[in-house]
Amino acid sequence: MVCRIFSEKIARKHNDLVSSYHKALEWIRNNTIPEQGIAASSKRRFPYLEVTGYMIPTLYDAGEDTLAERYAEFLSYMQRPNGSFAGRDGREYVFDSGQALRGLLRAYENNERFGTFGLKAAEYVSSHIEKEGRILSPYGKEIPESVHVFILPPLLQASSTFHRPDYLEKARRALAYYKRSQGFLNDNNLTHFLAYTIDGLIDMGESEFIRPFVRRIFSRQRRNGGISAFPNVGWTCSVGLAQLAVIAYKLGMRREADAAVDHLCRIQNPSGGFYGSYGLGASYFPQEEISWANKFFLDAVHMKTKLPYTRDNHAAPHEDEASWTVLDAKRWYDTIIARGSVDSLARNIRSGQFPVWCKPLLQHTSPGDSTLELGSGTGQLSAILGIYGRVPHLLDLSKGCIEFGKRLFHNLGIEGHFSCADILKGIPLRKSSVDWVWSSGVLEHLSDEQIAAVLKESARVCAKGVMSLVPNANSIFYRVGKFRMEMERTWRYGKERPMSTMKKYFEAAGLTNVTESSVGAYHSLEFFGSDRKEIRNFYDSLSLKELESLNQGYLLFTYGER
Repeated sequence: MVCRIFSEKIARKHNDLVSSYHKALEWIRNNTIPEQGIAASSKRRFPYLEVTGYMIPTLYDAGEDTLAERYAEFLSYMQRPNGSFAGRDGREYVFDSGQALRGLLRAYENNERFGTFGLKAAEYVSSHIEKEGRILSPYGKEIPESVHVFILPPLLQASSTFHRPDYLEKARRALAYYKRSQGFLNDNNLTHFLAYTIDGLIDMGESEFIRPFVRRIFSRQRRNGGISAFPNVGWTCSVGLAQLAVIAYKLGMRREADAAVDHLCRIQNPSGGFYGSYGLGASYFPQEEISWANKFFLDAVHMKTKLPYTRDNHAAPHEDEASWTVLDAKRWYDTIIARGSVDSLARNIRSGQFPVWCKPLLQHTSPGDSTLELGSGTGQLSAILGIYGRVPHLLDLSKGCIEFGKRLFHNLGIEGHFSCADILKGIPLRKSSVDWVWSSGVLEHLSDEQIAAVLKESARVCAKGVMSLVPNANSIFYRVGKFRMEMERTWRYGKERPMSTMKKYFEAAGLTNVTESSVGAYHSLEFFGSDRKEIRNFYDSLSLKELESLNQGYLLFTYGER
């Protein structure tokens, strides 16, 4: 009975987090000014360039690539000739320009056209770091000059991106200046402004330098998870609390960070937004929902759901803390395996009921070839390859999926090689130990950096080549169906990024002769719903060549040779 009550409490907390996250993201969509950027607040309906800039990485992390690129497009034509960006008063600000730089650098990773604008912004920011490292403040006493530390990490990134060692030298000079400045860390400042400085220090590699100060701030965290906006006041700055949650996650202070996120979920307004502050005497935008609070709340949730558990986290992992944007092993097993039994899947395979995306896998391999499937799930596709004379190796993070695959292979009377491992930690095989490495429905759940790492490992392990199947971003009916299910909260597959091409990842891994095609045009209609009959009839009227040329297959197949 106690276990059941505890499990129900955990489930409620998880559902509250998911609901709060989606509401916060929807607030951003609703408060985006069309063809411009994010509004300053629920009452101030003008685009805020600073927040639009640093919202871009958050949107990419949330899978909102289109909205992120629209924000970057807006910044690209709002940039002034000298590379700067204006604040709400129309004046140029180094801080605001640094946050636009953050966004442009992230957008550049996805679209090279934003590189020119990012370089101009970096040049402007760099030019305002004085010889001794100081960045002069235009703010007066209300906002500490040390918030400029928050522009140093994007300048550091720009140094690497644009091969400009002078940016690195200036960023380090500014860091040294503020570290030695007397009283630059003052907890009598608003938590929001303090958090800018602290976060910048952490991202500049100064975690241990700042840790004691962070612990001092968290010493005033209340039992409900809130932290007073200033010492000895009773009210909380929502955006400062969200930033401090991000900071605590970065420092391994998981329990404190989780408490802060839980508190934010409780105080979130029904609209999905946050007032700037809550509590008796609150004085930081207490009656306005400010857009930057949503940005840092989403960042905190992203940190919460991807942070690995270590002994330093001082907390045991619970069900509610498993990632819900990228499914963990147990949830993935529940999602995939719960749909059918070994016997029913084996019957389908014996009767020739194969998914159409088996076709390119069979076309590009030969009997006798050894094939390694990453993220094997049910093992269905590898089993089909085994029936057709390939030598299947299956690897999955979930022990449950591996056991299911073993039973399926035994039922079908075929041999297979099984491994349980996390591909993000490397593939546990020797160089060139299998002919082909392939995956289906895996890479779209990973970040760009993770995809690059997995494909590099795949290229190391294979002797002949690598293949992947991911959802096709050009498949209109799949995209519409997926969007509909996400809006209805019926989508079950976690964060899934459709891709229009995988070529850049394959080529970066050193693979050659990279080709692509889509597969499963008819299957994409399964996502679309009850209106698909007319579309099916239209597809029937086309020749195979015409249908393939439309590139409407549900999955994008990418092939590259070693």
